[in-house]
Amino acid sequence: MTDKLFIIGNGFDIHHGLKTSYADFRDNYAKKSLPLWNSLFDLYGDSIYKDMWWSDFEGMLSNVDYAHLVNSKNGNAIGFMKTRNFMKGILPPLFGSWIKNIRYNIDPDSSLCIDSESLYFSFNYTLVLEKVYSVSDEHVWHIHNSIKNPDEIIVGHDSDSRDIFVKWTQYKKDNPEAEIGNMAADLINKELANGAKKVKERIGQNGDRFYEQYSSIRHYVVMGFSFNNIDLPYINEIVMVNSNIDDADWTLYCYKDGEYERMTNQLLSIGIRKENILPPKSW
Repeated sequence: MTDKLFIIGNGFDIHHGLKTSYADFRDNYAKKSLPLWNSLFDLYGDSIYKDMWWSDFEGMLSNVDYAHLVNSKNGNAIGFMKTRNFMKGILPPLFGSWIKNIRYNIDPDSSLCIDSESLYFSFNYTLVLEKVYSVSDEHVWHIHNSIKNPDEIIVGHDSDSRDIFVKWTQYKKDNPEAEIGNMAADLINKELANGAKKVKERIGQNGDRFYEQYSSIRHYVVMGFSFNNIDLPYINEIVMVNSNIDDADWTLYCYKDGEYERMTNQLLSIGIRKENILPPKSW
């Protein structure tokens, strides 16, 4: 059994020249789909015109502009239905349609030492590992599904009901002039909570048998994954099943200045020893 696990994030696809960022989704698909763009505008207002909003797309999905939503057409009456429709009926299928149609006629990067024997835990929806590097399907776990099943792709935020209530309370404090009642907000917040990735629930649903395949890992290689707070619980679970984690080393591929330090701090926060984190690799 292999003792190496690659943790793959969207930076891996971007490194290979694929246009798979959320900004690419905005420019190449969202703006061309009136139902999607109009829903985004209803829920989030002018924020969607800012690059910063798209750079943290998943994190921003739970930050509804309540006043803008209830003041949109029929928003005061059906704001919660607009939220439900966007989170479940519009965003996932259109996102899946977009990612499915991304073409990648690319060559493998031999410097990355991707091999067919290692295991791969991927946050990506594309099949670069399988199609470009000939990695077996059995060795790749697409935790949020892949373009093989575009209708089942999981995309969303991970704010739970309590987080959303805190954000709503803060919104009221920051926007005292906003005319929106607690009842309308409660209905909207319920639909927002239903639109979460629900990472902790997914970890429980997958069960120990899925993660047990990582119990003997000695070498972790992280490519293109930013250790964002939304997905960090998956990494924590991968670490928890490994009884030899104190003997395992971590190789981090970094693209931007400061990335290595931030990634290291996230690993330290889940109990990884600093001496086990190797010097950074550059793309």
